[in-house]
Amino acid sequence: MWHGRRVIVTGGTAGFGLVLARHLAAAGARVLVVGRSGEGVRMALAACESAGENIRGVAADLARPGEGGRVVGECLRILGGVDDLFCCVGRSGRGRILETGEAELREYLDANLFAAAEITRAAAADVAAARGHVVYVGSLAARLVTRVMGPCSVARAALAAYADAVRLELAPRGVHVLLVLPGPIR
Repeated sequence: MWHGRRVIVTGGTAGFGLVLARHLAAAGARVLVVGRSGEGVRMALAACESAGENIRGVAADLARPGEGGRVVGECLRILGGVDDLFCCVGRSGRGRILETGEAELREYLDANLFAAAEITRAAAADVAAARGHVVYVGSLAARLVTRVMGPCSVARAALAAYADAVRLELAPRGVHVLLVLPGPIR
C-alpha cells in the first residue's frame, strides 16, 4: 500500500514519528522526515540508514510561520510531490490552566494546532490529487482533561476539532483523514 508513496512525517526525529517514518520507509514509501534541528534530523536519518534512499530529512521549526509551506516545497523538490502527510509534532506538558499565561498557551497552540494547520493547507491540494492520507497524532489529553494538563488539553482538543474540520473538507476529494489519540508513550 505504501510502496512508492511520497510521505511527509513531521516530528519524525524521535518517538512515535520516528517509529512511523521507519515503518513507512520499510514498507516502500519515500519519506521526508521533518525535525526542529539539523542535528535531530541527522540522528534520525542515521537511525534509519537501512532504509537507504527511501528516507530523507529537512530541519524546520513548524511552530514558526512559513515553515510548513517551505517543508512542502522541499518535499516537492526532493521527492517530486506529496501523497500523504503525517503530523506528529506537538507539545505536551503539565500545567494548570488558570496559572497559564497567554504567551505560554499560545506556545501550546503554535506547536499543536498551528504547525499542523499550516502544513496541511500547504499540502492539501497535492494530497487530494493523490487521494492520500492526512494523519494527526494528538493525545488522549484532547478528550480526557485533568487538573494538571490544562494547556496541553486545550491545544490537543483544538487539534482534534481541526482534524474533524479537515476531514469534512477533504473526504469528498478522496482523502482519508485520521486523528490518533494515544495515551502516554515512551
